[in-house]
Amino acid sequence: MFMDLKQATDEQLMQRISESDAPAFQEFLNRYSCKVYALAWRLTMHSTDAEDLAQEVFLKIWKNAGSWQPTAKLETWLYRVLYNHFIDTKRRQKPTENGVSENIVSKDPSPEQALMDKASQTEIAVAMEALPERQREALVLCYYQDLKAKEAADILSISTGALESLLFRARQTLKEKLAGRKEKSA
Repeated sequence: MFMDLKQATDEQLMQRISESDAPAFQEFLNRYSCKVYALAWRLTMHSTDAEDLAQEVFLKIWKNAGSWQPTAKLETWLYRVLYNHFIDTKRRQKPTENGVSENIVSKDPSPEQALMDKASQTEIAVAMEALPERQREALVLCYYQDLKAKEAADILSISTGALESLLFRARQTLKEKLAGRKEKSA
């Protein structure tokens, strides 16, 4: 039976992927690769690491599609797989010096504005990297990935109240760090 994969529900796609249907997996990649890469980049803050992480996650999905239960929203489950793999990878790595991505680029044609935008983005990236890991992860999931508090809390395996506490502390810390930088440059 032929099915238009673009019209297929997430449940139908995952069923077909669990049966090793390569075209269904390609449609899955088309739907979710940008979102997965975006979250991976925000977690790793490095394009190559994000690409590797996203690729490894999609390989896991291909191999383990049958473990997804339709009771969970597919996007939330996918982010949880990504987050778990990120944490596992991070645990296996030896600590290294944090670096700021050099790939932060402004789309503004003005060179002056581009320089100012890059400096602001770099300041934010540095401030984000300085946050405790759980606070940064909470911010990324809620503000950059636009997840609801319940979904982000599920991904992080914490209560909604704990997530809100992490977000509050993260926003306060960012506010203080960014205000401190502005005072130094003034």
